[in-house]
Amino acid sequence: MKLAAVPLIVAAAVMGGGDDLQTAGGAAFSLPDLLSRGPVVLVFWNTWLPGAGEFAKLLPGVETAAKQHGWPGAVIVFQERRSEVGHDFPALGDTLPFVFDRRGELLRRFQVTKAPAVLLVGRDGKVRSRCGPDPAEVAAIVREMARR
Repeated sequence: MKLAAVPLIVAAAVMGGGDDLQTAGGAAFSLPDLLSRGPVVLVFWNTWLPGAGEFAKLLPGVETAAKQHGWPGAVIVFQERRSEVGHDFPALGDTLPFVFDRRGELLRRFQVTKAPAVLLVGRDGKVRSRCGPDPAEVAAIVREMARR
């Protein structure tokens, strides 16, 4: 009997819980739905990253550019459950909602190797540009958003 339960436990761990990709409001997040509106801007961020506080100050500017130039997107808070995170996030509007990626699925999907980071992603899901955490790089990618 004990051995029969092992595959179920392993399957549950692999499949993940219901909160693997959730918005701050608790709704499920769909990358394909977002990309269908693309190109999109994805910001990978978390409060525990070195320089996260300074980088967070750049997010309102990224969001303003996204809204002004018609870029849908999201701020991906990786490797955290929505319920585990405090409320020390930057104040943003609804153009770049916070999405919680508990298992780092999007981190791996877009091969993010340094964070915080900003990615411009085409409708096809391919990364067109990436930058961060250097503020000058973020300013350059905001200018690039205006050209597309």
